[in-house]
Amino acid sequence: MKKLFFLLSLLFFWQISPLVIAKTERTINCKVVGISDGDTLTCLQNRTELKVRLLYIDAPESSQPFGNKAKQALSNLAFKKQVTLQSTGYDKYGRVLAVVYDHNTNVNLKLVEQGMAWAYRQTQSIYEQTQKQARSRRIGLWNDARPIEPTEWRKTKGIGYQRSNDSNVVQTHKPEYSSVMSSVDCSQKLTCQDFKNYSEAVRYFHQCNAKKLDGDGDNIPCNSLYNKMRKHR
Repeated sequence: MKKLFFLLSLLFFWQISPLVIAKTERTINCKVVGISDGDTLTCLQNRTELKVRLLYIDAPESSQPFGNKAKQALSNLAFKKQVTLQSTGYDKYGRVLAVVYDHNTNVNLKLVEQGMAWAYRQTQSIYEQTQKQARSRRIGLWNDARPIEPTEWRKTKGIGYQRSNDSNVVQTHKPEYSSVMSSVDCSQKLTCQDFKNYSEAVRYFHQCNAKKLDGDGDNIPCNSLYNKMRKHR
């Protein structure tokens, strides 16, 4: 009898566990107002701009083949649309990590399906399966004779601080990520001296559109904290 009760309890927990896990994610409704590249966009939520990095995928850089096409593909799928973000948290640069949905369309997955982005390795299997299908059909970037993964392209070209360490972008369960979407109080007017580390500064910079933190206009707030972070890598 005890064994039967244990098995029933285990079955019950197994059935509800996806619901429990789902609660660790956060749903955000916002309007897409900007496209930075093939896997990064800006979304407006209650007058607050959110910089969003699409999860599980990596699109070509703007300067590499299919970079502009990938950006246009994301624009076609999401620009000026009211979308839903299923977010797991932030990356170390303060960007919201999310799967973007236009109603029932998974925009992240759609980009992989169109051959406009790579699926990160060891991610959700549906992304890898979709990539295999796009590759076999030679769709998009897979029509190139020798497509180069953005990770390799960035290593050879030394492009962009936001892409300089791909481990900070891919693995949603790594320590670099906050699994809980902590709020940012934009009513406080903070300076670089008010932040303990670069992660705090860049989150405030992006979420509160605090352009004063970027004195030289290179899109890197609080250069002293940024340089300190790089030294400790």
